[in-house]
Amino acid sequence: MKRIKSVDTIRGLCILLMILGHLIDWWIRLEDRWLINILFAFLAPIAATGFMFISGFSAILSYQRKVTNIEDSNGLTMRKVKNIYIIRASLLLIVALLYNTVIAFGISDPTWIWAWNVLQTIAISLLLGWFFLNTSKTFRILVGIVLLVSNQFISPFLRLYEGQTNIYGLLFYILFNPLEQFTILSYFSVFLIGTVVGDSFFEINKINDQEERKHAIKYVFITPLLLIGIISMFFGFIFRFPDIFYRRTFSSQVFSIGFFLILLSILLYIEEFEIVKIQKSYRFFYYYSFYSFTIYLAHDSLYFIFLRQLNALTIWIALVGTTILITLLLKGVHKKWGRKASLKTQLSILSLIILNKIEQKESKNN
Repeated sequence: MKRIKSVDTIRGLCILLMILGHLIDWWIRLEDRWLINILFAFLAPIAATGFMFISGFSAILSYQRKVTNIEDSNGLTMRKVKNIYIIRASLLLIVALLYNTVIAFGISDPTWIWAWNVLQTIAISLLLGWFFLNTSKTFRILVGIVLLVSNQFISPFLRLYEGQTNIYGLLFYILFNPLEQFTILSYFSVFLIGTVVGDSFFEINKINDQEERKHAIKYVFITPLLLIGIISMFFGFIFRFPDIFYRRTFSSQVFSIGFFLILLSILLYIEEFEIVKIQKSYRFFYYYSFYSFTIYLAHDSLYFIFLRQLNALTIWIALVGTTILITLLLKGVHKKWGRKASLKTQLSILSLIILNKIEQKESKNN
């Protein structure tokens, strides 16, 4: 299956929005904090939800592709597919915990060793997601909705016990530390919904007859996706307004899911039916998508450059200039090192190495 440009565009857009949001948060002076409040109110829920949604979409495509190739490849078995998947997700979790540990030492707060940054949330979502990949799409949708709704009741209840040493305080720490981050219940639900959409696309994409395939993509996939997205955005907007401006609320996440269903349907339509030439703009988002995890780890180095120094006007100059520099840097890195500089690629390679070591050890023991 060829690389889907629409997926790269959405993932790249989301990681860019997250980076810019962090830079504003770090660089804006205290008297202009109102700007970050306005921007975070709308962009943070969209970027975070979109990244988890497209991660679920990509995860199921990768899994289904490997499963489909089992019969045509030498030595690839379902057991190997499972082991590679689990090892890769576990390695990502280790990276996330190491990242958290560095932050915990930096801010002298050991509780941040377990904190729901995007890497940890995706790693846990991948590990939990394994148990759902072979279940029906209906079941995954139901589980996703139940988790999304339940989170709105569990979170305020457990928050009453924040910082306490009883069982409820421990549950709060495990599930919601810290509240402003990618807490697992709500974002795993978005991840599951993403797998359902990805599964549907994979089934249609397998159609060999190109005319039949394009007809199915247009009327069986894109059109329903667009309608569901519009309904979701409308419902999210009117349900307990203005909750859409607060991350983690049911309204904001339903609204954000709808937004990305619409965006995905539009981008896929443009890509599949070649409405416009998107090569140059695609390459911009491709760099941010391909190196998304690498960028996430590296962008913290920008923290001290303009710490609390920029006002509501100069921040935009800094953001535009930084975006240009990061893009040029990514372009140069891609040209010189390519996949070698991608954390996702390196984790995949390391997963294969570990799997081979395990299989060699098992062979010797047998």
